[in-house]
This record gives sequence, C-alpha cells and structure tokens, in this order.
Amino acid sequence: MNLRDFIVQVKAPPLIASDRAVDTRWQISGAQFEPGSPGSCLPHQNNTVLYAYSTEIDNIPFVNGANRMINFARLYGTMANVRLDTKQEEEIEYHTDKKSLSDSIFSHQPDPSLGYGDTTTGSNLYNVLKKFLTNKNASICGAQVFLLLKRYPDESDVSDIISQLRANRVIVYIAVDSIPSGGSNSATLYEMSYQTNGYCMFATDSDLTNGFYFMTAILADPYQFIAQNFVVSGSGRIEVPAFKSPTPVGDEELCSFAITVQNRTLDSSFVSMNYTIGSTDGSFVYAFPGNQSLPLYGNAQTDGVYCNGSLSYKWTIDYHYNTDAPQIIQLRMYSEYYHDFLPLPDFK
Repeated sequence: MNLRDFIVQVKAPPLIASDRAVDTRWQISGAQFEPGSPGSCLPHQNNTVLYAYSTEIDNIPFVNGANRMINFARLYGTMANVRLDTKQEEEIEYHTDKKSLSDSIFSHQPDPSLGYGDTTTGSNLYNVLKKFLTNKNASICGAQVFLLLKRYPDESDVSDIISQLRANRVIVYIAVDSIPSGGSNSATLYEMSYQTNGYCMFATDSDLTNGFYFMTAILADPYQFIAQNFVVSGSGRIEVPAFKSPTPVGDEELCSFAITVQNRTLDSSFVSMNYTIGSTDGSFVYAFPGNQSLPLYGNAQTDGVYCNGSLSYKWTIDYHYNTDAPQIIQLRMYSEYYHDFLPLPDFK
C-alpha cells in the first residue's frame, strides 16, 4: 500500500482552503514519545516546530500547512508560528496547546495588502530565523522549521545562520513558489535546507499546494534515519546499500520519505528518474513512476512506504539529465520510532 491509498483509507481532508477540520491522515500507533529533560538535545524530545509563511502566499497551501501543524501539535513540546514579509515585521508566537496555536495561526492568515507592495524587496526570512535562534521562549535544539515562501530573500551569505542551525540540530524544510513575488536569491534557501538535512521544494500553483501538503506529513514521523546527497550528471544509477528502518522487529509502519532531483526550480536539463524501494527478500517493491506512487511536485517528491522491522530494504535510482553539469539528488526517510541524529554534510 502506498501513501495515496493510505490517505484515502483514513479520509484525509480535501485540499480546500475552507477546511479547518483536524487532519487525520496518519494515526500514530505503537510509538512511545517520552519528553526529555530540559537540558537534553535529542531527536523529538520535547522539541519545537516553527511554521513560517509569507503573507503573499496562496491561502490553500497555507491552510493545509496550518491544519498539519495543529493536528500534530500533540507530538511536540512547543509549536511556533509567524507571518513573513509584512511591512511591519511580526513577532514569532509560541504555544504549548493546540487551541492557542490554532487561534494564532488563523488570526494571522496571509494578506498581500500587508506586504511590501513591490517586486524588489527581499524576504525578511533570515531576520526572523535569527530571532528564533536566540529566543527565550522555547528550546531550539532538535527543532523542525517549515517555511512556505512566496518571496525570495536577497542575502547571498547566510553561513552564520546555517552554522547556528547545524549546531542546534535544527532541520529546515522549505516549500518556495518558483514564481516569486520578489527577492533575488533562491540559492541560499536550498543551501540552508541541504546543510541541515532538510530539503527544499521549488514549485508553483497546485504543485506547490500538493507538495507542501505531503512535505508537512513528515511531522508524523519525527525520526530521520536516511539523509543522503548525491552529486551526479548525465545518466547513471544510485544504489543505496541495504538498510533497515528503526521499526521494531515484528512491527510495521508507514515511513515517509522524500527525494529531490535538482537544487533549483525544475528545468529542461532534467529528463527522467525511475527508482524502486524494495525489500531484499523480494516481498515488497515500491516503484516510481507508477500508479501506486505520488508524482514529482516541482523538483521534489514526498511519499510513504511500509517499513517492516523484520526486513531490510534497498533504494535504487536511475536518473537521466541531458547535461554533464553537476546535479544533486537528495534522499530522506523518516520513522515514528527513535533514531539518533544523522551526520550533517560537510560545511565550510
């Protein structure tokens, strides 16, 4: 069974802006989430989630993301939200209960009339992230940041922010409209997500809506157990050595995963990608593309596969670009069962 089938089974809410019902896409079962001590820094131990979104973003992806944050708030110590790119910079709000979070998010919905009103000003994203990194309201260690952006930043060097994120094991996930309302630099967005073991999706219209909807499903699986990056060109194959999920032996869970095929808005140099995630005993194979898989949304795909704790798996990717210029393929996979932090990419 793939993620799309699972969504239908649990009657997920349709992608409509008026739907504020609790999102029941994934039901957590079997996992035990124990809060860590205040001074500890462990994956998903009393951690914080930040939802930051542009005031110019379309309402449908915003509401879908909001419903995700509210539904999964029960799994995290603190939830935070902030509206970006307003003429008067807004402050991050922090919450420890679902009602407070919901009230705050839906009283700060996107409103383009509050924005800069031009196509030249860059996003204030990095100013807001600096405030998050130095906040006194919630722990940032092991935090997850979800960014829904319509405007690019202008900054070309954010190495100081990336260093602080990495030092605190903050993972950054970004969905950015590939037709921006302003700003000049999208490269730092990808770099920030790459260097923190997150990923960055460039898409627009329905692809942005759907891609962000599935990206935020990662909140159901707090433990990342695969984060690999491959620099490739032309045509070839990537074979990830056999691996096991953190799923206990005898148990089974739906593991979310993601793959990106370019470090920018998808362009004509990308021709195709085919891959399989299969058990080494041959009893299970997930294939992309196919009737049982979700499509690429922009440069990224997020989906889910069943992980059996008694089995090992292999991930094999065949790629084709019509250029010898370097391309980056990213692989991510997540579980609801505990896994330590993974190594970060080299950063200079």
